[in-house]
Amino acid sequence: MSERASGLLFVTLLAGLLTGCATIVTRPADPHLLDCLRDGQSTKEAVVLKLGQPSAILESGRILTYRVGQEKDRGYYLRDASATNWFELKFSLVLVFDPSEVLERHSLVQVR
Repeated sequence: MSERASGLLFVTLLAGLLTGCATIVTRPADPHLLDCLRDGQSTKEAVVLKLGQPSAILESGRILTYRVGQEKDRGYYLRDASATNWFELKFSLVLVFDPSEVLERHSLVQVR
């Protein structure tokens, strides 16, 4: 194997290892986290700016979902969209937007 090919293989393996070590971000619990959700008023842009990247986008962006946990006496927290499990999470936040991207309705659905 050439020196260049060996170097490329090393960089590729290192990148794979570092990707596997990525941490899952969980934001601190906030008792007012969901206060920004007002049916008929909140825009999709404002919601995504506040809550971040949704865990799922459905029906061409009309429906967004978030993985939500709850800490007793501290409020709700969101699991990062890149997380692959629902460990310790109790809710799925489902947001439905109208054609003008205004929140039509939202539900905090218990998953366990």
